[in-house]
Amino acid sequence: MPRETTRQPLYLHLLEGGLDFEIREHDGDVRVVLSGSLDRNLLADIISTLTPRLARRDRRIVLDGSRLAHVDFRAVETLVDWGRRLRAFGHTLVLDGWSPYLRAILILGGRSYAPAPPLAGPLMARHRTSLS
Repeated sequence: MPRETTRQPLYLHLLEGGLDFEIREHDGDVRVVLSGSLDRNLLADIISTLTPRLARRDRRIVLDGSRLAHVDFRAVETLVDWGRRLRAFGHTLVLDGWSPYLRAILILGGRSYAPAPPLAGPLMARHRTSLS
């Protein structure tokens, strides 16, 4: 099949490093389906892509990790800080479908730096794994 007839959906972004993410919006929720490996730089790209979509307050941002293979523990600090900034604007960050392996990275990575006091309750992963 010729390359010019192959189309990528508009909501699929391919970032340097091999991380794919898909953004879906439904009933005020923003779901980001992650796949591949997530590090600090790529998380910053995701955050900058989502920021314009979060102008309205009280949004729920769901990071779906069901297709995510690995998280660099150094990205955890950025993830937790982003969750705190989102809470400050009335948003909720929810982690869904993260495997026990990925949750362990989140927990261990969260302990590798001195976090600021939480603003309004913990960032929770599925199965109630607290990050803050």
